[in-house]
Amino acid sequence: MTIPVMPDVRALHLLPHQGVGGVQRFVIEFVRHERMDGAQDEIILTERPLDVDSDFLAPATPVHFLGLKGEKFKARAKRLADLATSRSVRILQVYQAQDLALAVEASALTRGALKVVTLMFDGPGATSDFNGLFGKRRLRTVAQQVMSFYVASPALLAPWKAVGAKAEVRLAAVDIQRFHPEDVVSSWRSARLPDPDTLLVGSLMRAAPGKGQDVLIDAVEQRHKAGRPTALMLVGDGPRFDELRERAKGSESLFVRRRVNDGPGFFGRIDAFALHSETEQVPMALIEALACGRAATVADPGGVADLVGEDAALFTRPGDVSAVASALDKLADAEFRDALGEAARSRALERHNLGRLRGQLAPEYA
Repeated sequence: MTIPVMPDVRALHLLPHQGVGGVQRFVIEFVRHERMDGAQDEIILTERPLDVDSDFLAPATPVHFLGLKGEKFKARAKRLADLATSRSVRILQVYQAQDLALAVEASALTRGALKVVTLMFDGPGATSDFNGLFGKRRLRTVAQQVMSFYVASPALLAPWKAVGAKAEVRLAAVDIQRFHPEDVVSSWRSARLPDPDTLLVGSLMRAAPGKGQDVLIDAVEQRHKAGRPTALMLVGDGPRFDELRERAKGSESLFVRRRVNDGPGFFGRIDAFALHSETEQVPMALIEALACGRAATVADPGGVADLVGEDAALFTRPGDVSAVASALDKLADAEFRDALGEAARSRALERHNLGRLRGQLAPEYA
């Protein structure tokens, strides 16, 4: 019996898990495009294996679980280093703070044969691994050992530089050929929204505390009860999903779904997009919506306007229901909405084109 030889892999892309969040969708899209060009990039889940009921899946995207969950840090790093060596991997690419130390330790075990590259979607405070004085010192040491340190948003630049990283910005991006403007005729809409003038607002965000779904719900209900027909479609799995779905029962203005399989189609069915996270600094769903030419209102906890451009959306303070309702009043004007959507698409073409990002990162893989 001949045992097939495992093909060499150019890069391993580390993710703690593969849930329904924006960073997971981005990494899948990025790796899918790399493989279309012949690179054998793969995704490694560092914290838990795939859960077919809740994880975001994509065809032709190899995903593996590192294993050894609960084992000591050194053992897990050696497992990663051995895996990379066995596949002739040259790059470990990191997207979230909690995987950074693991990647750096694995690189050290290969005596630098593995190069660590980051495209961080969160800040150094996003993980408890570096709490306290000792933890902060360790983070500084780890950050300084990264060969090429990139962040996906300008808002993340200063926090990472403050801990010693030589950080540069490489803006988060989407496939602008897949995410493009389209108007989709929806039988769901005609069946559930009898008033054809209803403003249908869509929101794609993990159903978790701090994501601001309640603010959006209250703003939509405020408009709807005031005689300005409005409906909200919340999409996203997570710990609050059952609670939100229960709240939607019998409501004329709130609809809740666990996921959508066709992202561009979702954006094509709604009139406007909305997010209201208290903490989200790189909201990939917003970038996807803008690429689809959808006008949007979004809470800016700091840095979102810098990420996507101040003329690409309407921005509000986190927690401000009245401000969101006022923004929706503006988005109810079809002419204004279309103009804002066109500006959003232009910004996405200019700043958030996945092809452009891949070109910027290409020298790291040479």
